[in-house]
Amino acid sequence: MTVQTNTSNHVSNCSGTPAIPETALVVEGGGQRGIFTAGILDSWLDNNFNPFALLIGTSAGAQNLSAYITQQSGYAKKSIMELSNHPAFFNIKHSLIGRNAVDLDWYFQKACEPAYQLNMHCAQTQLQGRQLLFSATNIEDLSPAFLEPTLDNWLTTLKASSALPYLYKKGVEINNQQYVDGGVAVPIPIQEAYQRGAKKILVLRTVATQENIRTPWAHKLKSWVCRSNRCPKMLNIITGHENAYHQAIEFIDRPPEDAQVIEIAPPAKLSSQLIGSDAKALNDDYEMGYEMGLQFLASEYAALFK
Repeated sequence: MTVQTNTSNHVSNCSGTPAIPETALVVEGGGQRGIFTAGILDSWLDNNFNPFALLIGTSAGAQNLSAYITQQSGYAKKSIMELSNHPAFFNIKHSLIGRNAVDLDWYFQKACEPAYQLNMHCAQTQLQGRQLLFSATNIEDLSPAFLEPTLDNWLTTLKASSALPYLYKKGVEINNQQYVDGGVAVPIPIQEAYQRGAKKILVLRTVATQENIRTPWAHKLKSWVCRSNRCPKMLNIITGHENAYHQAIEFIDRPPEDAQVIEIAPPAKLSSQLIGSDAKALNDDYEMGYEMGLQFLASEYAALFK
């Protein structure tokens, strides 16, 4: 699946700011809650702020990073509000008749249309001196994978990172391997950023800090899937996911001595949900994210990335 260039989506200047070595941006998923992240990243795009040498995103986080690296302010918000809220995208009843409850095929077909195309002109410019990775999960052994998008496979890798198990039944095949949502194996890929040499790591969350004892992603998925008598396999997925989730939280709370970790998280539970959010909730969370992005730029922490 190839991403075409859409000249109508081009911004006037794609040069941006140079990447700073040993810096990383790690972006959590969270379905439609990712609109909070979209607000943060749009505020940074509007202020020409992208100093990161390494960017890693999971699921909705990968989709947000796509808009960030292509410098399309407003793109992620538009996609969440128009595509992920479209009746064609999600219907849990479809799983009862053997169809995909989440229709990623429809979603990524829409992403090829001019109104939703990514700006590959800017992506190619921005990725000079930077590395962008999307996390995914190998369905065979539930091991993490980190996929590097190119002009020819961008939407395919993005689809793999976003393919919720059971809700998108077949997963996504890349190089003879089947992948599902990166949130299964690596919901917050902060350890990977550190292992790749990042010493200053900024993490964007969609879960409030006080909610860290429990991830809403897995339990919402369980509530859907267990209706179809697949609980034993689902419990294995949830167990692996939550172990990885808590390991990431522990890393954020107690990073290695040679690393600095900054977390931006919503101050309380977001109004939006994994899916099925109303327009007001999505707008409110986007505006809060945008304001928190501006607050970060005005804070002393931003100086670490300049």
